[in-house]
Amino acid sequence: MRRLRAVVAALAATTALAGCGVDGVAVKAADDVAPSSSDGPIPTQPAPTTGASGAPITADGAFRISTSDDVRVVVTVVEDMACPACKAFEAAYGDTLAELAALPGAAVDYRVISFLDRMSDDQYSSRAANASYCVWNRPGDDRARQDTWRRFQVAAFRAQPAEGGPGLSDDRLAAMAKTAGAGDVSTCITTRQYAQDVHGTTSSTMSEPEFEGTPTLLVNGERLDLRSAATLLDKVKGLLPG
Repeated sequence: MRRLRAVVAALAATTALAGCGVDGVAVKAADDVAPSSSDGPIPTQPAPTTGASGAPITADGAFRISTSDDVRVVVTVVEDMACPACKAFEAAYGDTLAELAALPGAAVDYRVISFLDRMSDDQYSSRAANASYCVWNRPGDDRARQDTWRRFQVAAFRAQPAEGGPGLSDDRLAAMAKTAGAGDVSTCITTRQYAQDVHGTTSSTMSEPEFEGTPTLLVNGERLDLRSAATLLDKVKGLLPG
């Protein structure tokens, strides 16, 4: 993990981001393979369906952040709440992702998975992912849901504990969720209400051939090299109509 820590510390000065690999070591993002806008019109992307809680969930288990109903370009971010490289990714790309989600015709899908329980002594990866699901599935309108969930994610990544020891407690996660505007989700967090949903999304994501670790970034399903926030912004704008 020494290389991973070095990459995380020097992220702002790097041209590509290393991540948390399935074997616990850093992996480098794949070459830039985002589709070209010259390939023809980009079709409307599938909309999320309504889950049991009434919250919209995409077919692959992602939480969609968008201001548009007619979405043509979807940026998918795969993250583990216990991944140090994901924390660095959020710090470097979070504002750009928010800008992309606000563009007409664009959406950012966040797929929260849990495969790094071995990096703590209290299954923090699974617990934090469940807490993220609890916040997303809170009652309320979609705009408020998106804003609340993003506030929680940002706060949780900023407070991410060091590897190898205990993670944030359930009480701390519940308090952070409440501060973000989710209300009281403590029971949902302590009972691991969405453990099966987390497990299902994690299993399906890890079975995908392009998955090598977190963070993973996809544009309309194609892997994108994490070179810079400006590159990502230009890619997405180039695919949008008009």
